[in-house]
Amino acid sequence: MPLPPAQIPHYPVQVLTPDYHIQGMLEPVGPIINYLNDVNRQYIPFLDATVNSLTPGPLSKVSRPQLIIPKTDIVAIYLDDATARASVQHMKRVERYIAYLPGLVCRGEFHLGADTRWQDILSLLVADFFGATAVTSFPLVTLPGPFPQQADLLILNRLHVRMLHLDQA
Repeated sequence: MPLPPAQIPHYPVQVLTPDYHIQGMLEPVGPIINYLNDVNRQYIPFLDATVNSLTPGPLSKVSRPQLIIPKTDIVAIYLDDATARASVQHMKRVERYIAYLPGLVCRGEFHLGADTRWQDILSLLVADFFGATAVTSFPLVTLPGPFPQQADLLILNRLHVRMLHLDQA
C-alpha cells in the first residue's frame, strides 16, 4: 500500500523586495533556511499572494493564487508564524548590528561563529539568507501593508546589505 503524500507546511509571510511588499504563503520543502538557500532553486514560489508596489504607478495592488519571485530580489522575509520562526536555527555567538538594506534599516542580533570577526560576518556566511533576531525595523519607504517594527526573527538576504556596523547602543 503506498504511503500518503507528505504534508508540506504553509506559512504566512511578508516579503520585501526593492520594489514590492508581498503578503502570501510560503510552502518550504524541508527547513526554511535550507529551502531559501538551495543553490538549485533560483525562484521562490508564494501562494495566495498579494503584491503592493512601493512606488506610485499603474500597479498598485495585485492578488494571485500563485507567483514566483527571483530569490536574488528578496531583501527580507518575515515569517508570520511563531512555529516557523522557532524552527530557524542560529549559531550561538551574538553581536548587535545595524544593517542598511534597500527600503529598510534593521537593528538586531546577528549570529556568527565563535572565531568570526564581526566585520567578516557577511563574507563568511555559507549562503545568502540568514536569520537576524530581536530585530527592530525602520522602513525607509511607506509600506503599503503591515510589516513588523519589532520581530523576534527576520530573514535577511546578505546580497542586499548595503552597509553594516556594530550597534554601539
